Amino acid sequence: MNILAIDTSGKHLRLALSFGGDRLVKSDELMEQSHGQLLMKKIGELFRSAGLRKEELNAIVICTGPGSFTGLRIGLAASKGMAVALGIEVVPVSLFEIAAQKLSAVDSEVSVVVPLKRDEFFVSEVAGGKQVSEIRVVNDRELESLVNERPVVAIHFDLQNNAGILAANDLSSAVGYDAADMIYIGLAKLESGYSSDLAMLEPLYVQKSQAEIRFERRGKGEN
Repeated sequence: MNILAIDTSGKHLRLALSFGGDRLVKSDELMEQSHGQLLMKKIGELFRSAGLRKEELNAIVICTGPGSFTGLRIGLAASKGMAVALGIEVVPVSLFEIAAQKLSAVDSEVSVVVPLKRDEFFVSEVAGGKQVSEIRVVNDRELESLVNERPVVAIHFDLQNNAGILAANDLSSAVGYDAADMIYIGLAKLESGYSSDLAMLEPLYVQKSQAEIRFERRGKGEN
């Protein structure tokens, strides 16, 4: 299958294109501007590098976060647009699924932490290749206490610089990922019979973002 993976959940735009059965091209670029200004251009460059036409694409794997509200919306909108035009599947993959896959050899629980805002974080536990707890939000003080209980992985930020946490329990280096890891997870879902519902496909959020709150207020005529 020819599969495109898109990750716009953080400051890096991560893309990968699997094609021809065993070939892969990928890119990972820090975005100085909005993902929306360069996403389709970078996807086009990837297809040209592979010598593939977009019409030959069989599926798209999209990172659903959690992460940047704007970035996730841009990535999801692009994925849905391409999927409708080409009549193909969109497979969602969360950052927690990526961490679980990268830590599949670890049986004990590991807390995966993704920044929400300056002093708040999304947290969920993974073990044995699976996400084993609900996603919750903790503050920086709760995060420090959490690290005393079990190993922790930070995605999209430096755990020690931001939370003052000792390196002994920081396993973040074990979860350095790229978009190719997303293709591996997405392909497994497709092979198990996954079928997407584009109308229900949304970014992974626990709390409404300020952008969502402002949008709802405008719709109600509130300031």
